[in-house]
Amino acid sequence: MDYSQPARAGIRDIARAAGVSEATVDRVLHGRPNVRPATAERVLKAAAESRYLPEADLAKLARRDRKRLIVVLPGSANSYIRGLNAELRIWAQTRDRGARIQSFLVDSMEPGEMARCLRRLGRKADAIAFFGVDHPVVRDEADALVDAGKTVMTLISDVTGCRRQAYIGIDNLAAGRTAAFLMARAAPPGGGKVAVVAATRHYRAHVERELGFQELIQRDWPHLQFAGTVEGQDDPQINARLTAELLERSPDLIGIYNVGGSSEGIGAELRRRTNTGRVQLIGHGLSPGTRRMLSEGTMSAVLTQRSQTLLEVMVDQLHKVAAPTFLPLQFVFPTNLP
Repeated sequence: MDYSQPARAGIRDIARAAGVSEATVDRVLHGRPNVRPATAERVLKAAAESRYLPEADLAKLARRDRKRLIVVLPGSANSYIRGLNAELRIWAQTRDRGARIQSFLVDSMEPGEMARCLRRLGRKADAIAFFGVDHPVVRDEADALVDAGKTVMTLISDVTGCRRQAYIGIDNLAAGRTAAFLMARAAPPGGGKVAVVAATRHYRAHVERELGFQELIQRDWPHLQFAGTVEGQDDPQINARLTAELLERSPDLIGIYNVGGSSEGIGAELRRRTNTGRVQLIGHGLSPGTRRMLSEGTMSAVLTQRSQTLLEVMVDQLHKVAAPTFLPLQFVFPTNLP
């Protein structure tokens, strides 16, 4: 195929039919980067309908830049992550994203296991997006993939010092501060104690959310005392046990901020002890479980990000068509459940 001197009238017709510029048509037909998959699809469809190129040549163009993207997520009991993985698999099959997308769930998020997973899967992929485990061995393995010419992205939780192309997620410090604001404004006048439940401090997202929460509580609401942070590995049963221990240790507990997943375990223990309403529960990730707890009044608020936006930004980063930026943080209350 030789597209070095395309007929300008043909290019103009395709651009008009696809609703794009002639320069964009030129980039698509030459397989150049910086074109969204949906835009390239419109251009190729217009080219096919105008019979600008033989169908066989158009099929080759459509396949030419289909990169293999592997997404690695924790295989925990976190219902939000499970839902994100299910949505990713459906979303990747519904239309051509300009990439072959596969997802893998990792049972252990121990740093060494994540590093080995990146090494093994990275060999097979053009790009890899993973839920970050913040540890030097993970950073070094991710950087090795960058050096090998792979596109590397972190999802939801970042890795300190990693030379990844993009972090795709919310501003976690801001999320923690927001949780502190919401909890403090609803606290009783006499104050009380508040606590944080995390999965593990190997997740930078959880550390940043906790930091933002503590920072604002200590600075602006001194009548609230911080009762500490416990780590439940995103396991509902462990979270339930830790909640029971927090309530035993601090009878004046008035709020729990779950910076991770599996809020269902915390909510179950609050209901069992009839503490629903007296102890505020603020968490992350809208899922069937957190929706139910919001509607029942077990949870006060859920901070979340739209899964489809996360996936769309991930593919945009793969094709280098957008500058990295934080995802919008959404606030869901019992009064505005979608």
